[in-house]
Amino acid sequence: MQIWWRLSADPLIDEALRALHEHAATVVELHRPVCLASGRCCQFKNHDHLLAVTGLEAAWTWRNTQRVISTTAATNAQQQGACAYLDGKLCSIHGERPTGCRTYFCDRGDGTWQSTLSESLHQSIRRIHDEREIPYLCAEWTWLVKAFSAADERGVFFKGSLH
Repeated sequence: MQIWWRLSADPLIDEALRALHEHAATVVELHRPVCLASGRCCQFKNHDHLLAVTGLEAAWTWRNTQRVISTTAATNAQQQGACAYLDGKLCSIHGERPTGCRTYFCDRGDGTWQSTLSESLHQSIRRIHDEREIPYLCAEWTWLVKAFSAADERGVFFKGSLH
């Protein structure tokens, strides 16, 4: 976890992840999926949806968001099967959200492009891991948020808050 945290601040990794986010935005814009801001995409359990994220991307998201989630809040969200960053019907970390959030829409249209984009982005993130010899773990988002919040509270990264 510490290596992901350290490398999430690396300017080259930051640039690579931001480039992937920009690519995702471009593809999404081409397909124009309907988003009703219902928050359904963040209610994983209720909508039979899982969000898989790599440890490096979770560390990058955690580092770049200004909203710290307590272990209690992360545990509660995980038990409910929802994202701890869901605030009402909106994402409270929209600009820093993981790539999986950028590619999943509740739009009832043909979602083939979403799967293709998601897989392509995941492969690109995997290449970052491989090229930089970064330990790889892909896990469920609510589990990683809970793990990062617990590590933060224990001061694993450094004393005090992560931010």
